[in-house]
Amino acid sequence: MLVNLDKKFHPIAGYAPLIIRLTFGLHLIYYSGEEVLTLSAGESADFLASLGIPFPVLMAWIYTLTEFIGGIFLIIGFKTRWIAIPLIITFLVAAFIAHAGDPYEDSFQALQMLAVSIYFLIRGAGKLSIDELLSKK
Repeated sequence: MLVNLDKKFHPIAGYAPLIIRLTFGLHLIYYSGEEVLTLSAGESADFLASLGIPFPVLMAWIYTLTEFIGGIFLIIGFKTRWIAIPLIITFLVAAFIAHAGDPYEDSFQALQMLAVSIYFLIRGAGKLSIDELLSKK
């Protein structure tokens, strides 16, 4: 006899975004945290300058802070759809400018993070989030 997985998981389906929020948020903080804590975006700025991105130091700080603050907001589930917008822009640039011409395996992480950011724009934070608490008021 087959088990109906839809019925089994339906009561907890709203918690699935929590798992993704925590994992993705921690990932963003891990990769941007050192630059934020040491106030150093030098290597990132040099890379952006090599791509011809204007104002590379400013742009490096914008994307670093977007990732860091975005990670915090995702973990706590605050303004999830709003923070997804700058994250989408960041990962569009990463996937299609920074990794333009790279093999698929080199651009996969940026594409994956873009997909997760789009997911949060569409889906929102889900259960156990500040967004959920504020929506009940």
